[in-house]
Amino acid sequence: MINDKMVNSSISSDFIVPSDFSSEWRDILLTQTHSRTLIYTATRYGRRYLLKTLSPEIASLTDYRLQQEQEFQLAVQLVHPNIAATYSLEEISGVGRCIVQEWIDGITLGEWLQTKPSRAAKERVLNQLLDALEYIHGLQLVHHDLKADNILITRNGTNVKLIDFGLSAIDATLSPVNNDPQKDIESVLKIFPDICPKGHFANIVALRKAIYRRKRFMRLLPAFLSLILLVIAICFVYISWRERQIEQQRYEVMSAQIESYMAQEYAALTEIVNRRESYDRTKPEDIVAYQTCFADYSAYIQSRWIIRDSLFNLYDESDPMRERFWQMWNRREAEINNELLPILTAKF
Repeated sequence: MINDKMVNSSISSDFIVPSDFSSEWRDILLTQTHSRTLIYTATRYGRRYLLKTLSPEIASLTDYRLQQEQEFQLAVQLVHPNIAATYSLEEISGVGRCIVQEWIDGITLGEWLQTKPSRAAKERVLNQLLDALEYIHGLQLVHHDLKADNILITRNGTNVKLIDFGLSAIDATLSPVNNDPQKDIESVLKIFPDICPKGHFANIVALRKAIYRRKRFMRLLPAFLSLILLVIAICFVYISWRERQIEQQRYEVMSAQIESYMAQEYAALTEIVNRRESYDRTKPEDIVAYQTCFADYSAYIQSRWIIRDSLFNLYDESDPMRERFWQMWNRREAEINNELLPILTAKF
């Protein structure tokens, strides 16, 4: 049950002020001045609007009034969430004949881009702009003056509102050749060079596909680069492993050469040592035989140096195997000399 107190409270509430809903234009304020047009903001029925009128110098000229009518007739047909709405063409006292349009609480796209928005936010704005362009191109219309100043971004929701179709209205009466969407597409490429790929696109659909392909490529690029780096790393590891294998094979071949020669020499020297041990120290002829054994040993030593030098020279000076060969040869030579040489040089 509603009592009198509640009724009086509702009547006296400040939430609704009837005077704000006047049908008269109020709070008319000039906001922009151009060479041919003046832009006002005004309030009616408690709502703000944008009023676009001709400058006083040309307001009475027939040609310009006709262009204004054409602009209105075109704009009033455009009904899209990303295009500023046009409501009427009417005479307003103190202002003149005006195109009444939706007032947008926002900033230009150029100002918005200066705030350094994220890539995701820019992609969202671009998609809305392409929606608007695809809509007007479907009506066989072209904006013709697409630039950052003619694209507004709302403060509430960051939505796109495309404005100023004056040139479109003029060209709509001319040859269809002038309504080529390429001009609008080229403008989009200039406004969003970091998102749109370079190239020629027949229509907005083709541009969308190219943007999607580029976005997908950029999304896969890190994985692709990681794969390339992985392949390079695997190749580097394989090459390093293969080089070690080749080095080991060369070392094994070298070792086999040295061991083979040393084994032959050791067998020959052992035979000399065994022969020497069989001599009788009391017999003069054995002393002569001993001298013969020592001479045979000396001959082997000379032969060993010749073979050593010939094998050593198989390796270039910059080849690490050259030093390894030298070390291995000297070690094996020392082993033989330490074992057999004392026996061969011992006196009777």
